[in-house]
Amino acid sequence: MTAPAQLYALCAAAHGGFPPPRRETETGRGLAGAMLLQGALAGRLDLHGDRVRPTGRGRRGDPALDAFLAHVETSPRDRAPSDWVERLGPAALAAPRPGLLPGSAEPPRGRAGIRPAEALRRVRRSVAEPDRSALHAVAAGALLAASGLHDLCWPGLSRDEASRETLRAVAALGSAGLPVARAATAVSHSLSGSAGALAFPG
Repeated sequence: MTAPAQLYALCAAAHGGFPPPRRETETGRGLAGAMLLQGALAGRLDLHGDRVRPTGRGRRGDPALDAFLAHVETSPRDRAPSDWVERLGPAALAAPRPGLLPGSAEPPRGRAGIRPAEALRRVRRSVAEPDRSALHAVAAGALLAASGLHDLCWPGLSRDEASRETLRAVAALGSAGLPVARAATAVSHSLSGSAGALAFPG
């Protein structure tokens, strides 16, 4: 399961619907961060500097990711990762989403889907005991914490506590965790910038 798919499943699991009530902005930005991460993992984006830069190469074929990355790849200017997260949060929120399967039932024959309960277990386990095979699950957890949706996965933790736990797991991934850290930081900065703009209008 990719990071966007797991993040979507976790957000949908919160109240049985999507997005969680009154948390559209946070959900959209978390998903936008997940899409930027997927673009980097597919080789289509470079997130190493202070700007997001298309590489002109990499894997294609995921319609939702292709449509999302078209905004970045056709932009006449480079932008910071947090700027793209803020700008494309609504597009990520409205993007076609994978199907959800109720509970733990097996998927009908020939039908793919995501079980929110399984996504929740996978992300919690991967953050507690990270390894390279769990990169997408660790990423989903880090993006939840960065977007302030940590209570969907860890209701007993504060945002700071959840951030510390998920960043520890990202660090344990070594160099594979660097794009995850950059995507999570972009989400966090985009929300902090918006909060500052609301607090000091004009």
